[in-house]
Amino acid sequence: MAAMSYIQRRKSGVYEFRKRLPGPLAGKPSPKHVREQFRDLINAKAGHFKKEYVRSLGVKDVKEAKRRAHPIAAWFIDLTDDAVKALQSPAPSIPAAATAVDPEEIGEAVYRNLMAGDEEVRIAGDDRRHLQDPRQRANDWPDLTSIRSPSMSGMEVDHAEVYGEEVGDLADEYREAYARRDPSIVHAETAAEFKKRGVSCDRSSPEFQKTALSVLKAHARAYGDMEKRHKGEDVPTPSIPVEVSRGPLLSEALKVWKAGGTGEARGARKPGDNTIIEAEQAVRYFTELHGDMRLADITRGKAREFRDAIAKVPKGLPANLRKLPLPKLLERDLSAFPLRHATTINKTLQIIGGIVSRAAKAGLLDDVSLTFTNPFGKDIKYDVDADDETSRGILTKADLTAIFTSPVYADRLRPDGGGGEAAVWIPLIAMMTGMRLNEIAQLRVCDLRQDEDDGEVWFFDIGRSGGRRTKNKTSIRRVPVHPELVRIGLLKYRAWLIKRGAGTEDDLWPDVRSEGKGPRSAAWSKWINRYMREECGIDESGKVFHSFRHTFKRMARDAGLNEEIHDALTGHANTGSVGRSYGAGYSIKPLADAVNALTPPVDLHGITWREP
Repeated sequence: MAAMSYIQRRKSGVYEFRKRLPGPLAGKPSPKHVREQFRDLINAKAGHFKKEYVRSLGVKDVKEAKRRAHPIAAWFIDLTDDAVKALQSPAPSIPAAATAVDPEEIGEAVYRNLMAGDEEVRIAGDDRRHLQDPRQRANDWPDLTSIRSPSMSGMEVDHAEVYGEEVGDLADEYREAYARRDPSIVHAETAAEFKKRGVSCDRSSPEFQKTALSVLKAHARAYGDMEKRHKGEDVPTPSIPVEVSRGPLLSEALKVWKAGGTGEARGARKPGDNTIIEAEQAVRYFTELHGDMRLADITRGKAREFRDAIAKVPKGLPANLRKLPLPKLLERDLSAFPLRHATTINKTLQIIGGIVSRAAKAGLLDDVSLTFTNPFGKDIKYDVDADDETSRGILTKADLTAIFTSPVYADRLRPDGGGGEAAVWIPLIAMMTGMRLNEIAQLRVCDLRQDEDDGEVWFFDIGRSGGRRTKNKTSIRRVPVHPELVRIGLLKYRAWLIKRGAGTEDDLWPDVRSEGKGPRSAAWSKWINRYMREECGIDESGKVFHSFRHTFKRMARDAGLNEEIHDALTGHANTGSVGRSYGAGYSIKPLADAVNALTPPVDLHGITWREP
């Protein structure tokens, strides 16, 4: 029977695999970024691709040579295809590192496959019995050794003798390589195991070398055990282990997270609508990049690749680009758009890490290895420069003057996106209270009210009643109304709403509309940031509506308020002594005194609210 074109017989009688590299590779210079990944195809001395790839098959029997050549041929085609693609692609800015794998698990899988293959050969016997019937053999080749019927199992004597010699030669070859701790003989096979598991394969990495050594050890062990089998010892083939649960798919974990867990306990907190939208976007990007993976299969390497990919997605993309799958989006020229800040990327990682943590709390990862850790932990987050001016975003006096003398205040302009009178009041309230935009946008008429004990102090009641959401527990608070807001006419505005028929449970800003499934503040946030940029000329990176909150914190410090007081006003968690958590925080009177001590950073006397 003729050998395949890529199988050749050496003078020694041993067969080898020999195949010419495709035209785009053969003899061509190898760029630095492909050398390690395709080391088997590279002439190390010349630094060029080889013209031919040659590898000994280690046997003198042509049939066995063919059997061994089949997987090598498939591997060679895949490897050269990948090399051609890599050669045509630009060098990556950061060399890819091998993703974490379990070398012992791979070694055991290789050992199990070798032993299973050996057992199959011993039971199946000489394959020639299927090619020649007894009558043909007796008539055409009467001098050849008889062969059993195809219906019979087991090896012929001469077949067993030749096979035993091959096993002995291979056992010596792999034992000798393992004694030298030189795994180069199994590099190609190790690379195939990495690829089978869908992970990157940097052959220069310590992880790859460690895995290759485990594969080499598996070969030496397997051929040693085959020798024992050949002497009649009973060496069983290991059974395939029962697959350990790898946890839920990321999409399944997202559903559990959105529901607040798998239980039905009263009071179990569920994520807010805005956070759900952000989480769905994060999971969408991850699955577009890596597929819908099971949680235990998401490694730190995969998480880092995800982090670095979303860092390339700018903010402020138009709708037609936002709808593109992440890999397609990153193929576009996005240089015209500003990059997201590192804190934004870290927030996305925190959200997706919270999805994994929720699955763990729900018991969905109980069957996963005890060594499993959340791949989206703090170790993969970007370090944020504490001195980065763009992250502070404090509004200067010039900025505030530009805002409060703009057409909304000077000309009583009420743009559609501004939500009617909300365009006037929300910036003023943000500056004079430090409240978050979503807290202000969710206010109802009844949430602007007087203190029951004092009877004089008006305050904003920030809580979770009426379907409202707060960022965290410390965000639930009462914030006194600054006298300047009263002077401008905030209480008159409230009375005007009631006069028009608003009930106490109705929205304080009826013309602020939600955008799809998003929070009521989402569309308004886009409007105010665009208004500040286009109408007020505030186009510095980092200066957005949230900057009012930073401005308030500075006002509080300038007024000499202690940190504990203005943390209570802004709803920031205070990490001081345990004693601070006793009681129910401050009563309204000291908070009102603190607010009354604050002086607006710009003169607001030119602003007075009048009924529309």
